[in-house]
Formats: sequence, C-alpha cells, structure tokens
Amino acid sequence: MCFGSTLGLACLLLLFFPLVSAAPTSPFPNIPFSEFSSFISGTFSPDISLATVLVLLFSLMDNPELLNLHGRQQHSKVNGDKQHLVSTWMKMFSRLLLSKNLRAVRTELFHSADHIYLDPSEPYTPQSVTALSKKLDSLVSALHLGAFNTSGKLRHRRQEISYEAIEPLRLILPQSYECDSEGCSQYSLSQNTKFSQVPQVALARGADAIQAWVLHGHCEHCGTSYYADHTRFRNTTTQEWQCSMLSGARFVKLGQSTWADRTFTSSVLNATYSFHASTSAFAEFWSTSFGLGGNTTITRRHVWQAFVSESISMVAQDQQDNPDLVVADSADIDEVTTTAFTQLGNGGVIQPAQDHACDECSHKRRFSTGEQHLDPDNYDPVTMCVVDGIVMSPTHCAHDDCQSPLANARGEAFCEYHRQVWGNRCRHQREWTQYQESHSRANLAGVRRMISRPQEQVPWQNPRRNAEVQAHDQPAPEDDDSIIQKAHYFGPSKYYCTETACYPCGAVLAWALFDRSESPTNILRFLASLFPTPESRPTYICIDKGCQVFQTAVVNGSFETTWKNTRFIVDTYHYSNHKRTDNLCQTWCNPSPLDGSQPNLVIQETDDHGDLYYKRAFNTQACEQLNAWIAGFAGILKRMTIHNFNWFLHAMLYLHTKRVIAAKAAKKAGQAEDGDEVASNV
Repeated sequence: MCFGSTLGLACLLLLFFPLVSAAPTSPFPNIPFSEFSSFISGTFSPDISLATVLVLLFSLMDNPELLNLHGRQQHSKVNGDKQHLVSTWMKMFSRLLLSKNLRAVRTELFHSADHIYLDPSEPYTPQSVTALSKKLDSLVSALHLGAFNTSGKLRHRRQEISYEAIEPLRLILPQSYECDSEGCSQYSLSQNTKFSQVPQVALARGADAIQAWVLHGHCEHCGTSYYADHTRFRNTTTQEWQCSMLSGARFVKLGQSTWADRTFTSSVLNATYSFHASTSAFAEFWSTSFGLGGNTTITRRHVWQAFVSESISMVAQDQQDNPDLVVADSADIDEVTTTAFTQLGNGGVIQPAQDHACDECSHKRRFSTGEQHLDPDNYDPVTMCVVDGIVMSPTHCAHDDCQSPLANARGEAFCEYHRQVWGNRCRHQREWTQYQESHSRANLAGVRRMISRPQEQVPWQNPRRNAEVQAHDQPAPEDDDSIIQKAHYFGPSKYYCTETACYPCGAVLAWALFDRSESPTNILRFLASLFPTPESRPTYICIDKGCQVFQTAVVNGSFETTWKNTRFIVDTYHYSNHKRTDNLCQTWCNPSPLDGSQPNLVIQETDDHGDLYYKRAFNTQACEQLNAWIAGFAGILKRMTIHNFNWFLHAMLYLHTKRVIAAKAAKKAGQAEDGDEVASNV
C-alpha cells in the first residue's frame, strides 16, 4: 500500500491556497508521517481512501473553534459544569460528516470490529455518531491539536491553522504538452530557460496573492514558443512573428512580474459590469484588501489588462471557428483592443442576441376584428426592435469628414495623417491661448459651478455666450445638406452619440457610433445594416423619433424597397410629447392605439377580479432603460481612446446580453426564484 507517499502529495495539492490573515495562527501539525499513517490504518477501515482521510484532516484543521469548544467540554472546572468525554460539539461535527460530506463513503470510517450498522435510508445512527466522535477525538490527540491538557488546563488556545509549512511550489506553465503548430508534427516541447533566469512573479489568485515561477515551452523544430496565456509562432504566409491569445488559459500575464488566474480576471469583469467600477477603483480595492499588506500591488494598468483578457476570452469562446485572437508579436494593449474589436467585434453586432426569441420580444400574430378567420400559424411571429441613442461617445480627428483615431489621445486634435499635413501650421496664438486657458484644470472648478448654476452671473465674469447646440431630438443639419463649420481645430471632434438597438426583453442586438447627429438618415443606415434581409426585419421598430424616420423612409424611397413590411412607432414616453396635430405621427406611429387597429401592440388581460384591462404587448422603453444603465459608465468611457471605447462598450453589452438571455432561459425553465432574475433589471 503506497498510502504514505500519496497522502503527502495530496496535502500539497489540496492546500493550493494559503490563508492570508493578520490574525495570529497556530502552526501546522508536525508529527512523523509514519505515526500518522499507523494511526489512520489502525483506527479506520483498511480500505479508507485518500480523499476520505483528507476530508477528516482538513475539516478538523479548518475549524479551530471546534477544537477549543470540544476540549473545554471534556473537563469540568466549576461546580455544576458537566464533563463530556465525547463532547456535544464533536457529536454534531460527526453527524454533519456522516450525513453530508462523507455519506457516500461512511463504511470507510469503521472497522468490522466496531460492529457499526449503517442504515442506507438514514444519514446516521447514534452508535455511528458516538464511534466516529471517539475516533476524531483520538485524531485530535494524535495531531497534538488539543487545546487542553489531561488535567483540563488550557495549553494553547487554537487559532487559525497556518499552512505555510506545506505551501506548494507553484508553476505557471503552458497548456500544450506538444507542438500543435500548422505544418509541424506533434513534437514534445523542451524547457530551455536557465535556472538563474527563471522569473519569479506575483500571482493574483482571486482574493489572494502568492509567489510563482514562470516557465515556457519551445518547439525545437518550428521555433514556436508556448506560454501559459499565448503562443508565439511564425506566420507561414508573411513570415512575421505573431501571438495567439489563448481564450482558455488558466493564468494571464498582467505585467512584467504580475500574473493572475481566471478567478481574478472574471472578478474584474463582473465588478466592472455590476458596480460600474473603474480600473483605478478596483486596483485600489484589491491592493488594500488582499495585497499581502502592501507586498503585492495591483495597478490600474494590471486591472485593464485583466479586463481586456477576460472579455476577449468571453467573446472568443463563443466563436465557432478559430476562437483564439491573433495579434502581432509586439502588439501593446491598445493594439490588442483594436484587433479584438476588428476580429471579434462583428461591427458592433452582439452575437448571442442573434436569432433570440422569448415571450417578451415575440408572440404569435393577432388579428383585428375583420381578420379573425386567419390562422396565426401561417404567419411569422410578431417581433419588435427598440432603438435609441445616448449622447456619450469618443473623440476622433478634427478634420472635416475624417473619423480616424487621434495620433495622440492626450492633447492631439488630428489623426496621424492630418497631423502631418496640418499639425505644423499656425493656430492663431491669441485664440490658442484662450483655448488653453478655458480647457485647463484650473478652469474646471468654475465650469462645474457654471453647469450647476447656469443662471448665476457674477460681476467679474465675462458675459456668457450661448452656443448653438444641436438638440438631441431635433432634425439634423446634415439632412438639409448643410455643413457644420468648425470655429477652430484646437481640439478633436467627437462622435455625436452611441446608438443602441435591443429587443423589448433587454437583449442587445447591436450598437454603433453616429457622427454629427442622430439623424433619421443615420438611423435608417444603421437599421439596414442590422437587418439586411426581409426575413430578418422585425414587425415593429420603436424609436423616439419614429415618425421622422418613417417620413424620411417614405421620402427617400427606402420604405417601399426595404421597410414596407415594418412599421415605425414611437416609444410610449416620447409619444406623449409629440404634437397631437401631427397626423402622420398620430396615425402611423401610435405605440398603443385603443381602437383595436393594432392588436399586436395592445392586448387585453384579465385581472384577479376577472375584469378586462389593456396591456402593452412590448416594452417600448427597453432602450431607454439600457441607456440609463450605460450612462453609469460615462466617467470611464469619456477618458478612453476610440479603440478602447469600442471594445469596452462592446464587452459590456455582450456580457449584459448573455446575462439577460440566461435569466430568461432560467425563468422559462422554472429555475429562477421570484424577484431574483439575473441582470434583467438595469
């Protein structure tokens, strides 16, 4: 029986995580292993498994309060204090082990000489509880874990057991064990790092920080290098070195000497989603709470790297072909987000929402009074897409009709091309000085006061100029073929808004950036790209300016060619503000007509008293609710470059959609508890 060597190895594996605590600890039991092995073999069944022994061992060590309570009750120190050789604490502990953790292997706890009968229909018997309690009391004594001596005197108040003495050696290694590069045979991987050059790093593992060593593999035939989170290979077509980011990697490199596991990276992604946490806020929280007293510090750059890696893994794992993202060998984090959105962003279309259907966003077709003879099974289900924009977007090149990224996001106004063309030209020094002063940090406090108190005018202030600002819901100048002239090119231009499209249930279909305005023309282009075929187009498209979009579609001819089977309506909130004299809006874009003309928008339900009432068939406010949630990221997004903006927003909407769909599926399956739907209310 090779019980001894196997137990020692399992102890190291099971105790993979050390407990980081400022509280005092008790040392790990330090007894000869032969003594421990003899005790186990003589006390329990000869067929006891390694797993059962480890459950007993670590259950005792992870509950130091149990050892104190058990030891105290075994001794009577004052009059009236009952002495229990087998304490009630240890008996309850034995009951829980027999009925919970070890119920399937209860027979391994007893010798045949114990004469213990275990009823399969009962979790335990009084005899089995007493027998196991005595065995565990003997195990406590054998491990020298008792808090009191034989005379009842306190010997050592048991604290949390320290696992430092058996802390394992932790390695960060490649996932592959043989070369899997295209055109190369399955050769084994060699390890060529010199001992003196093996990097020692800090590994953030959930709420813990430990030390680890990093090794990588190398194929001596094709030159491919295998790391824990990526593979470096030569592109056979371009002969350039590239990196394939492994979507299923256990560990991710965050910095030169900092790594993290998937528990840490997923917590970054979930904290960002649930709490709208910035990278700086999460870094400060984690370093203060779990950073080994300041020995391990997580910076905002580490957190951003973790977010990018985890979000890429989330999106890439849903791809059917080639789930791993391939980037240039020397790509920095900005190039990674750029490539990620290009390869995995799908142009802003959220993949999990494609072909989605639930009872909140589709239903069988209903017919008006004169069409009751029609069979709904012969018609496609009624669907709706809700569209809305939020004025929150990144910057781009200030030159007219150029939407290229800025050459430098911190202070530059042009892209790289226009910077070379226009960057060295005179910018009118007087106006440039005024612009610098008005955009300085010193001016920020005053700007905040002006925003919070728009009517205030103190004597020393210059008269305020009322800038002509394009109203969000007003017709866009570009629809009148006019051009907005820029007063200067001191600062970059900015996209006007972020347009989102979602189902009434909250699942996001797609998003896009609109430059200059949220015009009906831009909206129609966005919808045409989102629904390219007649089969994909919804029955209803709901938008706050639905009447303007409908009118534009009729005028430019796209209604007859593209949208003749789709009806544009206005959401219920904005419809109340539209003019009653607008016959087109009142006739064609009413979201809830009560005359029975639109039975697919307004349905009748029966309340608890049997009375009929009208109910809207769809949630036309879904996009308003979505954008209200997105607005929580405004403080994060406004400081991002366009590439980081694109990937961050896409990742958040992607995760949001996955959670909404999962909540709907759980609700349909009857698994969700009342009032506990995941991420359905944002």
